[in-house]
Amino acid sequence: MTDANGVNVHRRRVAAIASSLKVVDLICELVDARCPQTSSSPAVAGLILNKQHLLVLNKADLADPGTTKAWLVFFKEQGKEAVAVDAKSAGGFRELWKILGAQTLVLHRSLQMKGRRSRGLRVAVLGIPNTGKSTYLNRLIGRQTMRTGDRPGLTRGPQWVHLTDSVSVLDTPGIMSISRVGADGRFKLGAIGSVETRGSRAEETCERLLAFLKEYYPAVVGSISLEEIAGAKGFLMGSGLPDIQRASDFLLDQFRSGRLGRISLEKPSNG
Repeated sequence: MTDANGVNVHRRRVAAIASSLKVVDLICELVDARCPQTSSSPAVAGLILNKQHLLVLNKADLADPGTTKAWLVFFKEQGKEAVAVDAKSAGGFRELWKILGAQTLVLHRSLQMKGRRSRGLRVAVLGIPNTGKSTYLNRLIGRQTMRTGDRPGLTRGPQWVHLTDSVSVLDTPGIMSISRVGADGRFKLGAIGSVETRGSRAEETCERLLAFLKEYYPAVVGSISLEEIAGAKGFLMGSGLPDIQRASDFLLDQFRSGRLGRISLEKPSNG
């Protein structure tokens, strides 16, 4: 995507974030717990070099709990610090604050050894669109000061939020290089709402979602089709034919809201 001057918006966002990260101590990368590998952006991976990194599996309340535990073990074995949270209900935030507290102590000791004055921990929050960054920050702050919503890209530019005297957080817009995402990745990111799903793309995403559920969570949908969903819900067009678009939107809403149950779209490669 380019702006009116032909400048690549994605590259401009990444450059702005990279400049802001120079003063950051710890990077919290938010991913969706339902597909933590796919929702981890290559652009983020390039920005966290030489920085302390915490992987935050958000929306854990929507993911299969057994699979989420397997992911935490997997990341630990990979030498990555990770925590699973539910920003809406504060689930997992006690563990998160412990990690931030430990990182603050490490920073203070490092500054003391260098003969420098103590200061608060500077944390950056990075991630692809719609992983719940604003809700995550609102939960940390304790009040709703960030805009939230289910549309990608609500955060427009880097902005500092002072949580306490000891922690300040840099919020950033969602960043992702779509060109590096294959068909399977587009399906998963479409299902969780990180990329737009309209028209035929929504139908394609739902067809793949139904096939996935039938294979891995058969008790959730059985052998139902989009046509049958449309008929059962009364989603009909003027001609009396099933309205597949409305059925697709309905199914995606049911999945994204957790009404279908706690479902994970991918497992660790060693799991």
